[in-house]
Amino acid sequence: MKRIFAMVAVACGCVVAVAGRAAEGDYVERYDTIYNSLTIERRGNIVELRARARGNEALESAVDLSNPLRLVVPYTRSLYAALFFQPEPKRVLMIGLGGAGFHRPFAEVFPEALLQTVELDPKVFELCQTHMGFRPTDKTPVALMDGRMFVKRNREKWDWIILDAFRGGFVPPHLKTEEFYRECAARLEERGVFVTNLHATSQLYYSDLKTIQKVFPQMLLFETPGRGNVIAVAVKYRTPSIADESRWPSADELTKKMRDLVDMERIRRERANVPKRVVDQAEVLTDDFAPVEFLDALKTNNSDGV
Repeated sequence: MKRIFAMVAVACGCVVAVAGRAAEGDYVERYDTIYNSLTIERRGNIVELRARARGNEALESAVDLSNPLRLVVPYTRSLYAALFFQPEPKRVLMIGLGGAGFHRPFAEVFPEALLQTVELDPKVFELCQTHMGFRPTDKTPVALMDGRMFVKRNREKWDWIILDAFRGGFVPPHLKTEEFYRECAARLEERGVFVTNLHATSQLYYSDLKTIQKVFPQMLLFETPGRGNVIAVAVKYRTPSIADESRWPSADELTKKMRDLVDMERIRRERANVPKRVVDQAEVLTDDFAPVEFLDALKTNNSDGV
């Protein structure tokens, strides 16, 4: 495939080659930054962004260039479980950009809402624009900085806060602690929703859940079938009960609101139980104790009962 290259300086002070495209076609490109080892690959109309770590590649995001509103990565649609608890989001904070798969349907359905994204790695932001067709607007701005620092410095309140900031298959430890979750809770509106993407494939999962429960009085889980992803949804109020599905907006009505881009009934059926017995035995992650990579290396078959 024919390419045109330009030399540019990025935030880390490095000089890297950025590919501009003079023709269509499949490709694989790899980039190393101070934060990530990235692979971006196009096959047909699908572009995948993956992070390399521990000898493996973890899929970060993907987009169908022929239909950018289609949610290619299954767990991304499950993030919309937040609609059951706050169906009229006007201000959303998302920590982690990826390929902006979540952003496109959100901006389509809620054009007047603010979706503020925080992304640590400038290269991810660059590739998202040059290879995956993302065009930030005044309603979908992207801040290039650490997510926790943004939450600490920005004093505004949010209807949804979504944490989806993976680096090579795991979330940085300082974004998984009790102290950070308390900072997030303080930035939520009274009826706001905290949403985070978890991997239910290691012992870290149980510490994740226990730490979230330490901060948020109510939490529900939505398990993406066959993928190992579990979306945790938590709120800072005790009543009414978010577990009472009779209080949820109609899944059919929410699907219509989402213009059939997301099947909310399917998400409703993904609701899963908290593995209470194992969670009760897990350690709470704190700023002084967050052995994320160690716990993530301890695999589990996720077969423990509630």
